[in-house]
Amino acid sequence: MQELYDRAFARLDRVGVKRRDFAQCWANYISVHPWDVDVRRVDSRTLEILAVMREPAPVELALIFSEWLAALRASLDNAIYALAAAITGENPPPQAGRIQFPICSTPDDFKSQAKRLTMLPTHIIEALEKGQPYQSPWGPESNLTWWVNELARKDRHRELHVGLGRVDEHRVRIAPPGGVTIEFDETVKPYSHIEQELVLARFTASRALRPGEITADLRGVAIAPEIQAWADFRLDGRRQSLEDRMVYTEIFTRNHLENMTLLGRCVPPGGFRTFDPADPKDGA
Repeated sequence: MQELYDRAFARLDRVGVKRRDFAQCWANYISVHPWDVDVRRVDSRTLEILAVMREPAPVELALIFSEWLAALRASLDNAIYALAAAITGENPPPQAGRIQFPICSTPDDFKSQAKRLTMLPTHIIEALEKGQPYQSPWGPESNLTWWVNELARKDRHRELHVGLGRVDEHRVRIAPPGGVTIEFDETVKPYSHIEQELVLARFTASRALRPGEITADLRGVAIAPEIQAWADFRLDGRRQSLEDRMVYTEIFTRNHLENMTLLGRCVPPGGFRTFDPADPKDGA
């Protein structure tokens, strides 16, 4: 059944193409400078620095992300179909219409989904369970495979995922007039996504300021792509860029495919990349 695995990996290879298409679409979008960085007066002493979206991301960005998600989810389903065919020696395998790669948030959910895989022996079901999102010590929502399933499900059944900008860094410089001190509001969290506008900084001067009396260098704001539904994700408790999340998701998905290939006694195209099957600590 090697050819079935080859096709599953071919589908996964398309994911990298879609990620690069996404990056190019994003580059085209930001080339027209769709955001401004402005200063807004709150009162006579307090001002805010804002990132303001002037032009929304194109629908094409959401469509490419949709294709990236669909290819990831389908590669997992294709691989477990290949595994069922390899184990049973039949193509199509028994109960082929029920076969789907399980991605579960709870043990009970896995038990329910495992009923669709009765053509697989117990040791393979146990191996699949070890990689389930609910096994993560930080909870299922810290697991990238959980996000593949969640984002793809919403994309299929609800609506496209909205592309946004996210402030990656900023080095805004403020120059108050002589004798005036300023204090920044440390509750402001600037490293976030921009839906319409985002407060990058808020500061209060030691006296009332006249219009134009304070100057600001606003050129040091870097904005990166983000997907609204994925914006609050943390990996091991830390924020990751969208690019890193996409790359890590592809690697983790390949690891799932390689494990299923090993279980089916086949070899991935190009060999094993995410673990050494000769090492008993690696693989399923």
